[in-house]
This record gives sequence, structure tokens and C-alpha cells, in this order.
Amino acid sequence: MQDSGTRSMRERWEEYRPTKTQTFWIAVGAVGATLLIGFGAGSWVTSASAQEMAAEATSQARNQLAAAVCVEDFMDAANSGERLQQIKKASWFERNDLVTEWATMPDETQPSGAVASMCATKLVELKAPEAAAAAAKPAALSSANAQ
Repeated sequence: MQDSGTRSMRERWEEYRPTKTQTFWIAVGAVGATLLIGFGAGSWVTSASAQEMAAEATSQARNQLAAAVCVEDFMDAANSGERLQQIKKASWFERNDLVTEWATMPDETQPSGAVASMCATKLVELKAPEAAAAAAKPAALSSANAQ
């Protein structure tokens, strides 16, 4: 038998025969490492977590769409320019109250606080030319339809 110092790594690997106990613990370690890496760095999630994330994404998307509709309805309403200036001058906690009329979705009876907040934020971010263009849009559409 040769000395282990003179054998190559390949020869030692080929001659290695693990016991049943060693094989069991190697398998347990491989499963544990796979789970740790998968759920940790690999971003795996359980079914319940995936359903929760999907529900949250659905809710967020619905609220964003509702806020866009709210802004559109607000800008289509009479004297929207004056109301927009009023919203811009109001403090952040008063803005939601000023847009609740447009934050009620057709399938609901009460306005949504999240939608009102998002709508108010989008309205405050509107620039004056965009507001004027949005107010002039119905007039432009009616003149285009007349032709």
C-alpha cells in the first residue's frame, strides 16, 4: 500500500468508500444546504406566502388604476382648475377629504382612503400645463367629433 502523501487526489477519491452513516449525514447536509440556499438567497417562498404576495399585488394594482380613474374624473369635472389649486394649497392631511367624491369606485359605497391618498398625490404632482390640457381635452374631442 502506498503512502497517502504520494497518491494523487484522484486516486484517493476513487478509493473512497463512505459508510452508511456518512452517506446519511451527507444527504441530510445536502438537503439542508439546498433548503437554506433556496429559501434564503434563492427567494423561494411557500404557497401561502405566494398567495399573500399575489393578493397584495392585486390590491396595489387595483388601487393604482382606481387612482388614475379618480384623477381623470377629477380633471373632467367642472371648475377642476380651481379645485386643483385648492388641493395644491391644502395640507397633506386635508387633501384626501377634497378628493373623496372621486375616490369612490363604482362597485363600492364608501370612498377608499388609499385611493383618495394616491389620487390626491397624483393631482398635486400635476403641472399647470397638464391640468389645462386635461381640462381642454373634452373641448378638443367635441370639435373633432363635429368634423
